[in-house]
Amino acid sequence: MYMKRPDGILILVIWQFFAAVLSLAGVLLISLFFLPAMAWLYDYARTGAAWGLSILLFFIGTYLLVSLIGGIGLLKGREYGRLFSLYQAGASLLLFPLGTAAGIFGLIYLNRQDTRMYFKIL
Repeated sequence: MYMKRPDGILILVIWQFFAAVLSLAGVLLISLFFLPAMAWLYDYARTGAAWGLSILLFFIGTYLLVSLIGGIGLLKGREYGRLFSLYQAGASLLLFPLGTAAGIFGLIYLNRQDTRMYFKIL
């Protein structure tokens, strides 16, 4: 049985890829500018900056991967795409104001009965 893709899925896919591009820009910005600037720091400041930037890069990189996997999964109509998009929507709540709005929309839309049925049928 074939079911038409719900209209909100395309909006969520656009948000997923937009968030992935912004995350990639953040990773590049940190890697190209902030990591080399650590060379000017001394002892504990360098160690603290290295730990802080490493943790930040980990979270931004994870957000990037979750956004990409979720967006691709949503386009293909796969259940894993819905789950990854739910995780991404939850994390987006922290990115006020645009991410918060997109996160609320994603959480509500992906938990609607018709949207859940779309992913179960495919």
